Amino acid sequence: MPETMQTITLLENHSAAPGQHLLTFTRPEGWPFRAGQFARLGLSESGSEPIFRAYSIAGAPDEPVLRFLVKHVEGGALSPRLTSLRKGSEVLLDGDAQGNLLPERIPGGSDLWLFATGSGLAPFLSLLSDRSARSAWSRTVLVIGARTLAETEGLKALAQERAAEGDLTLTAASREDGPLTGRLPALFESGALEAAAGLAISPEASRVLLCGNPDFIKAMRALFKARGMVSPRFGKPGQLLVESLW
Repeated sequence: MPETMQTITLLENHSAAPGQHLLTFTRPEGWPFRAGQFARLGLSESGSEPIFRAYSIAGAPDEPVLRFLVKHVEGGALSPRLTSLRKGSEVLLDGDAQGNLLPERIPGGSDLWLFATGSGLAPFLSLLSDRSARSAWSRTVLVIGARTLAETEGLKALAQERAAEGDLTLTAASREDGPLTGRLPALFESGALEAAAGLAISPEASRVLLCGNPDFIKAMRALFKARGMVSPRFGKPGQLLVESLW
């Protein structure tokens, strides 16, 4: 086994929402990470190289365990195997934590907005658990999008276990009627999300983190760019950070 690779053991496999599993593993001693980062998990295959995928860490940096929110993707190369694991199963952890979905990269403003679709909630569970990572902002608004009400309610319950008093969580189901119905880009463009939060999003007051599928990321980036909100680049400040699920 390469020096960068370690073995971690599954402690719990919790079905958090339809198709979404919160997996809790042992944590190697001295393995650090920051809220918002991801790790590479893998499983060995007989007669071939292990398959690895990147998964955002869903636990707090000061926890003695590692947590990951993994979506069961039918026909996927790794997720069906991960989500079917039982307690005591071993998984490969490759290298160090990575990723730049770190709020301190976009200082300023008073409000921190976190937009997630499905298992894109994972890094925000970590951020909600780490008060110091978001202490620079007076308000935190989490927006969760999924297909069904059951998915949004399950994911919301996970978030509320970690939220602080005063945090606001909004959910939107794209295929069922609820308090907010539709895809997040359309709800943002129409003003429905800001109306539901009772809070406007602006370059001056707001800092935004996005995590989800590529179509969601592309659509939201364009909408925020139209408002003058972009990612930091080449030393220029920004108001927006993104992480795509694949």
